[in-house]
Amino acid sequence: MKIFFTALSTLFFFHFSQVFPQDFNDKPVAKVGNTIISSSEFLERYELTPVFRKEIKSMTESIKLEFLYSLIAEKLWALEANDLHFDTTNVIKFITDRLTKMFVRDALYQREIKDNVRISDKELIKGYNRYNTELEINYLVDDKKEVIDKLYSLLKAGVPFDSVLSLRPEKSEQINPQKIVFGQMDESIEDSLYSLKLGDYTYPIYTPDGWYIFRLKNKSVKVLSSSEEDIAPNVKKTLEARRELKIYREYYDNFFKDKQVTANAYLLRSLTDKISRIFSEKKTTFNLNDSDKVNLDVKNVIIIEKEFGPDSLQIPLFVFKNGSESLKYFIEALSFDGFSSKKTDLKSIASVLDTKVRAEMEHELLSNEGFKKGFDKLPQVQRDVEMWKTNYMAQALQSKFLDSLKISDNEVYDYYKKFYYDEYYPAQVNIVEVLTDNLDTVKKVFEDLKNGDDIRKLARLYTQRKWTKDKDGEFGYFPVFMYGDIGKIAATMNVGEIYGPLKVPEGYSVFKLIGKKEPETKLAQPFEKVKDELRKELEYQKGHKAIMDFTAKLAKKFGISVDGSVLKDVQVTNLNAFGFRYLGFGGRTTAVPIMMPNVDWIDMYLETVQEQIP
Repeated sequence: MKIFFTALSTLFFFHFSQVFPQDFNDKPVAKVGNTIISSSEFLERYELTPVFRKEIKSMTESIKLEFLYSLIAEKLWALEANDLHFDTTNVIKFITDRLTKMFVRDALYQREIKDNVRISDKELIKGYNRYNTELEINYLVDDKKEVIDKLYSLLKAGVPFDSVLSLRPEKSEQINPQKIVFGQMDESIEDSLYSLKLGDYTYPIYTPDGWYIFRLKNKSVKVLSSSEEDIAPNVKKTLEARRELKIYREYYDNFFKDKQVTANAYLLRSLTDKISRIFSEKKTTFNLNDSDKVNLDVKNVIIIEKEFGPDSLQIPLFVFKNGSESLKYFIEALSFDGFSSKKTDLKSIASVLDTKVRAEMEHELLSNEGFKKGFDKLPQVQRDVEMWKTNYMAQALQSKFLDSLKISDNEVYDYYKKFYYDEYYPAQVNIVEVLTDNLDTVKKVFEDLKNGDDIRKLARLYTQRKWTKDKDGEFGYFPVFMYGDIGKIAATMNVGEIYGPLKVPEGYSVFKLIGKKEPETKLAQPFEKVKDELRKELEYQKGHKAIMDFTAKLAKKFGISVDGSVLKDVQVTNLNAFGFRYLGFGGRTTAVPIMMPNVDWIDMYLETVQEQIP
């Protein structure tokens, strides 16, 4: 089974320069109006965006150029949005503020936590020795401390460990001793285990799974193969991760020990009630199962805000020293960050909401600390904010542009006569799709596909496209001109291939081509039966052409240029990766903004340029 976007090797990272180091000077690869696309920005966006056919090495240069055209188009639409003062709209101001706080917190984490992580040679040697040593242990476990204390008393009284274990239910899990390797367990537990002598046991140790007593059964030195020559970097990464966690906990405890935040309990209860009611209605309306999550979408936010009214929305939901956050901002933050729940009762919604409120309070305080330190002025923070803001500005203008397009009934009928009057049917495809707007689900789908799970099973569990859920994500045969880029891309695939994630208006689409039919001529379908499908296709075609035409006009308005030699010097990989960026102190986004392909405009633009040549 071939997967186009091998995001199954999902890349997690914090710093782009550590992931894709380059030897070239950071030169402009293209100019768009008064902005530039640097070689480093191009490389970052290219490497961490799923690109169709990227794995075909012979197509690398043409794919790079097409990707650059899509990136130029994004910049053009953002420039036009800026000219139309989209940056002054409430939506873009909120998004910019949210993005800035995210990246300021991340910078604070980098300076206060990661930059203070240092590992000595002595610690590295100790870690190496542990990596090279394999332990075999037995254990006693119980979720009640009084029970584990009694077992410990028996051991101290001289009762053999094996005799105690023989009477315990966990004996069945230990037909063979459990093997422990370096980095597998919490550092404090690991310290206890590696300090044991053969036959010795630990005192009762608490873990999230219960209370444990470990006994060292055997200890051996591993024989390393040539493939394990890089163990030193692996050991160092483990030690650094542990040190980072320790510094983080110390910083967190110290930072929040004297912070006081007051929340408006009345507003929280009212918000809980409204979300619970809306989620219950969605469960019923869409006939969702108990295991299906319900998501807070933009329409829900509009309803909630309308019910509260403008005056209540401006009331601070929580107040802290030198700051506060309004109810309106928090509700919109829930929608922006994502809010979902499987259960819809008041108690369950209150529990999820309480977690969100706590995280929001902490993030707000940490962001303020970052602003106090001036981290919003850091070049990397400003660069990240600008990259994401540009993407959102372009999307906002395109959405408004497409909303203005209308399809008349006469246009639909004329289209019907063109393709159905002579009884011609175009090529058709059938796919199984997982559609989701949740990044956690995207990640889970990739992991499960990598492990060999069937995409039908995953669609049954996760897809948010309501009309295909009962069919395990299967669309049924449809003309390749339908469903926008899904149909367009499916037409170029081979049966059995998987494509994704594709950015679509509803979120992210991962689909498998399971059938394909060549164009054919047969009895025409009645107009009334196909008019809704034809309207959707006309909307896509008209919208696509309008986007291409307007992009070409924007290119002429602002001016563009491409430096082919710089583009050629940008060394890229043929690995398709869909990455996540985990932000300091919590929060996550895609590694880079995901944009939809937008390349057809370049031919239109070149024609207008050639027409001006005398």
